[in-house]
Amino acid sequence: MDRTNVRATPKQRGTSAQPRSAISRVITSCKQAARAVQVNVGRRLLLRGLHGVSDVRLSSPDFDQILENIRNAGTSSLPHFRNGYKFEGGLRLQQNPTEFAALCVYLRTHGPYATYLEIGSAGGGTCRFLTEAVGFRQVYIVDDGKHPDACYQADNLRHVPNLQRFVGDSHSPAAADFLRQHVIDPLDVIFVDGDHSYGGAWLDAKLALRFSRPGTVLVFHDTAACRGVELAWLRSVRKKLIRPLAEYVGDEVPLGIGLGEVL
Repeated sequence: MDRTNVRATPKQRGTSAQPRSAISRVITSCKQAARAVQVNVGRRLLLRGLHGVSDVRLSSPDFDQILENIRNAGTSSLPHFRNGYKFEGGLRLQQNPTEFAALCVYLRTHGPYATYLEIGSAGGGTCRFLTEAVGFRQVYIVDDGKHPDACYQADNLRHVPNLQRFVGDSHSPAAADFLRQHVIDPLDVIFVDGDHSYGGAWLDAKLALRFSRPGTVLVFHDTAACRGVELAWLRSVRKKLIRPLAEYVGDEVPLGIGLGEVL
């Protein structure tokens, strides 16, 4: 019998393909684990000795009061953010309260800071709280308006004085043109909380750096919760674009706030 044109049965084809598929999955898993180890080792080396939440709590007599104010300001989701928030609504903050309190203490202690840019604003609660807590006199927002809480921006942002707002993609030429038109002097504080992919966060950081100066405080939000943001934060440090100042990571539902000083 001529077997040259006999086709293998599905069962026969599977016997050789299945082991190869399993090996491929193992190799992929090993590569991912190795990359994660590299990132974690690099993180420890780059961010060694940074101040954290516990340092701020111990050194600041205002910490507990600011923390209570944050919890009383309201969150967008009690089940998700927890951490002692009193209710859903109000400013609809999407922050870990202890991390956010530490950031407020840092900015109040090391200021004054007059100008502030926020890339990605959700419902506008973060911008409103920081402006009231720190005392920014000129505020800029770049946000695409697509977050589910964007409908609350109008109510929160009406409390922010001297606000200039761009609605659109932060990666677009129009966003850069808007900032070139309105930002006269380099900014004091820039909060990056937009696209949470690595590429998106990196582009937002590069946009921020164009309107900064040596000494500008560059803040990355979600350095613990989102790998893409973490990688952009670490890359900024590794390339010596910023000098790391602190990273605040809470115990319950950690999100992570990384602070760097532009070099």
